[in-house]
Amino acid sequence: MTPTEDCTQHSPCRELLAIPAAERDSSLRLIITRTSDLGPDGIYVYLNDEFVALLVAMGPGESGRFQRAFPVLGHLATRWNTTYPALLSRAIENMRGDNVLVDSHDQGESSPLYIVVDQGVSGVAQLVRLEELLGFDLPYGALIGIPREHQIVAVPIRKHRDINTMEPLLRLVYNVGSQASDRLSLDVFWFHKGRLHPLHADGNNGELDRIDPPDEFLQLVEQLRR
Repeated sequence: MTPTEDCTQHSPCRELLAIPAAERDSSLRLIITRTSDLGPDGIYVYLNDEFVALLVAMGPGESGRFQRAFPVLGHLATRWNTTYPALLSRAIENMRGDNVLVDSHDQGESSPLYIVVDQGVSGVAQLVRLEELLGFDLPYGALIGIPREHQIVAVPIRKHRDINTMEPLLRLVYNVGSQASDRLSLDVFWFHKGRLHPLHADGNNGELDRIDPPDEFLQLVEQLRR
């Protein structure tokens, strides 16, 4: 469907246009979505070639009783007299009001391990505001696991020994994700400057076998070693 077509007869446009304008802004959220599931006109924050944080609006389900996430298609921005960045900013602002639990776990000489849980709509899409949730900047990024749709496991990288937490992090991700009905990934990622770089930490039942990181990550490791 092109922007010039009448979208009022097509889902999800029909449902989105039915949301009263006064309620529309507060209904916006981001949800984690695989790029393979994206339509041609989605609005999203790019995380990597596999995952994006997709803009949705929460509206009533078919029964009228339960909320359902409807993707906000790009051509609606013009109809609503707004822009993609403005819609994304509104969604992130709404996510600040969601109930997100952040627990830290001491790891001795390494940086703490943080578990971020959002059982609401956005789940792992809370990655877009990870620094805000942790309460500090991540100039070197963090080692990240996303075993389930609603759970982020993070180890901030501050010193070289933090790299050594990759193997126990991988085991944790495997133990959680392999049993989860809402499994996302059993890999470990380097989250840096808003991008989720897969380290391809292929292993046997959570045991580290090899990694295939980007060159920038290897340069960081050498920098921290010095």
